[in-house]
Amino acid sequence: MKKLFLSSVLLFPIHSVLLSNPVSVHYAVNQESSFPITSTACFSKSISASEIEKHRVWINLTNTEGLFKQILIGYITGATNGWDQNYDAVTANANPFADFYSINEGKKLVIQGRAVPFDPADIIPLGYRSSIIGDMTISIDHADGDLLDKTIYLHDKETGTVHDLKNGGYTFSTLSGVFTNRFVISYSADKSLGVDDLTHIPKNFFVVSKDKTISLISSESALSEVSIFDITGRLLYSNHKIGTSELEISNIHPQDQILLVKTTLDNGQTITKKVLY
Repeated sequence: MKKLFLSSVLLFPIHSVLLSNPVSVHYAVNQESSFPITSTACFSKSISASEIEKHRVWINLTNTEGLFKQILIGYITGATNGWDQNYDAVTANANPFADFYSINEGKKLVIQGRAVPFDPADIIPLGYRSSIIGDMTISIDHADGDLLDKTIYLHDKETGTVHDLKNGGYTFSTLSGVFTNRFVISYSADKSLGVDDLTHIPKNFFVVSKDKTISLISSESALSEVSIFDITGRLLYSNHKIGTSELEISNIHPQDQILLVKTTLDNGQTITKKVLY
C-alpha cells in the first residue's frame, strides 16, 4: 500500500483582511503527486487595517492516521451573517477521505465571515464528509480577538454531549457518509442549542438495561435504526436495518458505564436515552 503524505493548500479569498493568517487545508495524496498551491490577494483599500475589528477561531478536524482539515470562523468588520462574496469561501471538497466545513444558507464554507459586534448568542452549524469509519477529533487550532478568551462549545447532537473545546479536542466515532446536522458551535453550554427536543417520547417506547442486555420495545412504530455511544461520543453499536418492534443488544464492552441509546423509529422520530450498562 502506498504511503500517504500531507499536501497543503493555502486559501486566500478576496478579503484577505479576514485572514491575515492563511487557512491551511491539508489532504492526503500520493508522494508522486504532492504539490502546493498558493494564491494571494490584496487588502481592501476602503477600510484601513486600524479600523478592522476581527475575532477569529481556526478549528481542525483530524484523526490518528494523519487526516487534517481546517476551517476558519471570523467575526470581521464588513461581513454579515449571510453569504458574503468577499468574506466567505466555499470548500473545494478536494480531499478524497474527508471534508470539513461550517454551514450557512446551505453553503459549505471553509471560511465563514460573521458580523460584528461579536454576538455571544451566535450559533454555527458544522458539517463533514467522511469515507473513513473510525474516530476523529475536532479541536481548536488557535484563536484571536474576543475568541481568544471566550469559551467555545461543540454540541454533538448525535449523543447530546456539550464539550468545551478550550479544554481540549472532542473525539467522536463516525461512519462513512455526509453529516450536516450533527455538530454546532456556540458560546453557551445550553444543551437545547441545536439539539432535538427529547421530551416527546412515545408512551409505548421503552429502553431497559438489565443483566448486561439492553432491550428496546416500541409498540406504536417499529424500530428502524439503533446506535449506542459512550459518553465521549464513541460509537459502540450500530444497526440500520431492524424493522421490528423489539430488539435486544448485549456484549458491549467495556461494561459498567453510562451509554447513550439513539433510536430512530419507522415514523422518522429520533429518541436518545441514557442507560447504565
